[in-house]
Amino acid sequence: MPGAWLKQLFSKKHKCVCLEESKTLSQADAGQRVRIECLRGEEGVCQRLREMGFCESSVVEKVTQSGALICKVCDAKVVISKRLGESIIVKDICQCKDHPNGHQ
Repeated sequence: MPGAWLKQLFSKKHKCVCLEESKTLSQADAGQRVRIECLRGEEGVCQRLREMGFCESSVVEKVTQSGALICKVCDAKVVISKRLGESIIVKDICQCKDHPNGHQ
């Protein structure tokens, strides 16, 4: 069947090496800047998130959270669902000026 390999490719789950108790983008506070550690879920979904700028090591600012998440990534505002936000594993960024990772 043509296209069967595509279906098989996109149905595979992506293995995330991050710990299960890690924080997700959905759990981050509004106004908080975080760094993406990894993406988890179906490979097709992870690839689409990367295409939208949600790449590993990218810095994301969660602007607001209501029914959906409004995020600033790659100098653009992007709206994603809370469910997609659960696929994005993040780490807090220190906001202090004296810290080497602050204001990145």
